[in-house]
Order: sequence, then C-alpha cells, then structure tokens
Amino acid sequence: MKLSVTVLKITVLVAAMATLTSCVSKKKYEDALTRAAADKQALESQLADAQSENQKLQGEFSELEKNLNMSKQEISDLSKTIATNNEKIQGLQSAITEVFDDYNPSDINVQERGGKLYITLSNSVLFDAGRDKLTEASADLIGKMAEVFMKNKDLNVMVEGHTDSDPVKIHKNKYKDNWALSAARALSVVRAMEEAGVPTSRLTATGKGDTEPIATNDTKEGKEKNRRTEFVIVPDTDGLYKVYTDMSGASSNN
Repeated sequence: MKLSVTVLKITVLVAAMATLTSCVSKKKYEDALTRAAADKQALESQLADAQSENQKLQGEFSELEKNLNMSKQEISDLSKTIATNNEKIQGLQSAITEVFDDYNPSDINVQERGGKLYITLSNSVLFDAGRDKLTEASADLIGKMAEVFMKNKDLNVMVEGHTDSDPVKIHKNKYKDNWALSAARALSVVRAMEEAGVPTSRLTATGKGDTEPIATNDTKEGKEKNRRTEFVIVPDTDGLYKVYTDMSGASSNN
C-alpha cells in the first residue's frame, strides 16, 4: 500500500513537472514570436524610409545631371550675354566720364564694381544743405546723364541717397530723420531723370540715410564724402536670370 502511494506521488510529480516545462516553453516561444514580429515591422519601416529617400536622391541627381549637361549653345549664349553686358558698362563709363569733364574730380567718382557702374556725386553738386530740391545748376548735369542713359536702353538705373550721421537740422518737421531726407533726394533725382526722358520702368529711388558711410563721420571732410547721391547702373541680365530660374525651379520641384 505504501509503495502504491509512493508510486502515485512520483507519477503526479512527474506529470506536474512535464506540464510546467511545457508551459514555460510555450511562453518563451510566444515571446520570441512577438519580438520577431516587432523586429520585422521595424525593418520594414526602415526599408520604406530608405526607398523613399533613394527615390528623392535619384530625382535630385537626375535634375543636377540635366543642369550640368547644359548644351554648348546655351553656354555660348550665356558667355555672349556676359561679354555684351561688360562692353555696355565699359562704354557707358567712358560716356559718363566725358559728361563730368568740367566738374571738380573730388565731387565726381565713376567706377565699375562687380559688373555694375557706380556714379557717385557729392550732394553739393545737386542739392543745397538740408534740402531735397535740385539746384538750378544741376539741371544741365541731369539732362546730360539722361541722354547717355537713353542711348543705352537696356540698362536700369538705381538712384541711392546717402547722408552723414548728423541729425536733420533744416526742415525737421518735413524730414523725420536722415533716412527720410535721403529718400526724398533720391526721388527728386529720379523725377528729374524721368522728365528728361528716361523711362520710369528703368528707374528706382532708394534712401540709405547714414547706414552706408564711405568715410568717417568724425571729421568734416568725412561727412562731406558721406553726403552723396549714387547712380548704380545695372545691365540687362535676362540671360543670366533665365539660367538661374531654370536651375532654382528644378531644385524646388524636388
């Protein structure tokens, strides 16, 4: 009897151990499946991202390759446009220099910088102190400059007004600050150029105030240099602009 009970206990214990072992193995298996599924999903997501990025890069590469493979004719046309613009600027520089033959060199400066022509006039040549009305003596000068500009019909003219750093003292009620005074002077010049025949579409007026000094404002001589009107002559850059917009447009579409 005792033997039978002992055998029964052993049998029950073995069965329990078998069941426990089976449960543990099944749980580990299910956990492994869950981890594998999560890993698979993460890898699939990474693959999708990589494929999307690859398509984007392929598109950018194709556009870049197309731009780099600009035809020889396009390059030739662009080179001719640049050369023509440079010739126009050089010719205009010579013509403008002749206009100023009778003026004091310290009041006039004509120079080419970065493909643009800069004509700098001391404000004493055009205006009385603190005022935006052109002097009668400046009418002849404006007229001669307008004639030169009209002979070069595809050149645009930006007129910039500049002052020294001293606060406005005359007509303080009319001009809030140097910026307002410089803008009013630039506009007066543009109006005079317009009346002399230069198309409005080619003219731009802007006031810089005392923000772009070319000399120190600590001396009388420096302030005189800073009180100036600048004509910035810009050539027709349609050819260059077209290439730029084509390339930038291609980039923005990617």
